[in-house]
Amino acid sequence: MMSEQKQSEGAQAILLHVQDEMVKQAEKLVIELNLSKGEGLSKGRTQASKALEVAQSAGSLRVFINWLRYQAGRERPNDKFWSKENKHEKDGQKKDKKEISLAEAVAYELGRLQQKVGQKLIGDSAQNEVIMQAVTRFLGYFRRALIGADYLNEIQLAELPNTEEGK
Repeated sequence: MMSEQKQSEGAQAILLHVQDEMVKQAEKLVIELNLSKGEGLSKGRTQASKALEVAQSAGSLRVFINWLRYQAGRERPNDKFWSKENKHEKDGQKKDKKEISLAEAVAYELGRLQQKVGQKLIGDSAQNEVIMQAVTRFLGYFRRALIGADYLNEIQLAELPNTEEGK
């Protein structure tokens, strides 16, 4: 029992460690979509809410990405969301940046998140569960960013100086 509690505490610590980055990346994805006024609110209530629901029941990131591909593939040309082009950077590469779909950008960010969380839990039986908790949180932050899209550039948080060097 005690080891399960310690395992849970460790998982929560990992999720807390990456949550600010998840929020930043989710907001960045929404900003890069360049949505029209009010568009984020409607999409946040439908598409992102459904993604969040699917992730909560998917059981694995692979199953969720399968659903994401399906959603992007079934969209009509005049009603794009997951297949909408996005100017997302992979690995910070700005040169020759090609536009990719939102689904591809989300899959990329979730893959990066899976690697970060997975590295901290190598050999842990709860690895997949914690990864899916992180995915669910990321999609929740993404949904919030969509709903608040009209205010992402207006309401800013001042960044603290980087204190990583002092550790």
